[in-house]
Amino acid sequence: MKRNFDILLIGGASGVGKSCISDQLAKVFDLNVVLVDDFQCIVEHFTREEDYPTFHYWKNHFEEAIKQPLEKKLEIMIDYANALSKAMELVVSNHLEENRPMILEGDFIAPELCKKLMNESNRIKCIIITEDDPNQIIQNYFDREARVQTDRSALSLQYNNWLKEQIKDTQIIAVPARPWDTLVDRICSLL
Repeated sequence: MKRNFDILLIGGASGVGKSCISDQLAKVFDLNVVLVDDFQCIVEHFTREEDYPTFHYWKNHFEEAIKQPLEKKLEIMIDYANALSKAMELVVSNHLEENRPMILEGDFIAPELCKKLMNESNRIKCIIITEDDPNQIIQNYFDREARVQTDRSALSLQYNNWLKEQIKDTQIIAVPARPWDTLVDRICSLL
C-alpha cells in the first residue's frame, strides 16, 4: 500500500493491542517494526540508577512501586516516557536521514515527542491506540500472559485516559482498538 509517511509511531497504553496491530501494519506498508521495549532494555542496562532513577525504579524497587497509589504509578510512567523520548528522537532522526522508513511501537511514546517530531517533519505520523473498557484490557492481558492483572489493567486505563487528554486538538491520531477486525482498515484510512 502506498504511504504518505516514512516514520509511523504507534503508542498507547499497555494491553491495548499495539504490538499486534503494528505487525499487521508492517505487512501492509512493507516496513520494519522497532520496539520501544528494546530502548528500555538498553537504557536500563547502560545507565546507573543514581544518574537516571526513572529508568530503574520499577526494576530495582518493585515491591515499593506496586504499593504506590495509582496516581503515583501514572506519574512514574509519564516520567519514564518523557525521559526515554530523547533516545527515540535520535533513532527517528537517524532513520529519516538514512531514508529507512519504520514503525516505532511502544507504551512509552510520549505525546510531547510525537508533537515535536511531527512539527519538525511531515514524513512522520503518530497514532495512539485507545481502549476504554477496563474488562477488555484485563482480558487482553489474560490472553497474552495467562493471568488476571486487575491492578496493572487499572494503571493501563489511567495511562490510556491521560494519553487521550494529551492528544486532544493535536495532529496525533487517536484510534479506538475496537472493533478489532476493522482496526487496520481504519488506521489506513486515517493515514
